[in-house]
Amino acid sequence: MERLVVALVRLMLLVAMLLGVFAYACRNSLATALLSRALSVGVSCNAPEVQINASLTQARVSPLRCQVSEGPVKAFETGETRLRLLRLRVREAQLEYASVDYRERDVSKVRSSASGDLLYVLGLRRGLVRSMLDASEMYSLDAPQVTVNKLTAQREGQVELVMHGFKKTMDGSWNRSQAERVECPSDPRLAVRDLDMRVMPRRGSVSAALFIGAQAVGARALELKLEGRQLDSARPRFNMAL
Repeated sequence: MERLVVALVRLMLLVAMLLGVFAYACRNSLATALLSRALSVGVSCNAPEVQINASLTQARVSPLRCQVSEGPVKAFETGETRLRLLRLRVREAQLEYASVDYRERDVSKVRSSASGDLLYVLGLRRGLVRSMLDASEMYSLDAPQVTVNKLTAQREGQVELVMHGFKKTMDGSWNRSQAERVECPSDPRLAVRDLDMRVMPRRGSVSAALFIGAQAVGARALELKLEGRQLDSARPRFNMAL
């Protein structure tokens, strides 16, 4: 009886080892299949290709073009994505460029108050309010760090914001999005630097350095601040100040 138990244990160990060797040898095919299956749930994409290095710490995902059936995002497109893995979990994603097309969001019921003359920044305000509402709806407690050299945010196919040096991280319980520079196609007179957005499901904040008109060397920036409350309600409230 003891010999039978020992033989069964050895057989199980051998099978586990063989399965491990198979999974390691076929890691790229398995990862590609798993990603395709994951993207098939509410997301329609071109066929992705995944390559994982021998140490299982880095991976590359081929460019993606996807349509999303529900949620704030309607579609997205990426270049090649480089992933940093820890115990086969994605901890960081790096992209050269990405484009995200969001669904139209009605902000007619948004309550807001402001100080100063904001006539020049109304277009930017609308984009930031929508972005904060989108981010709060997509809030995640376990999101990996994401960096994108150039991220284009569209709204129903129309470019809303173009962010350079974009980075998304977890900051405590906040989802934090930062950009070194932001272009506002709706108003080329605006130059935005050091954008910093933090969101939770119910509240959020944005700060940025704002230049209006030609940015002269040594010009002093306006400090823009936007606070959002009740983001998960039918009538969120925002306060904008310069």
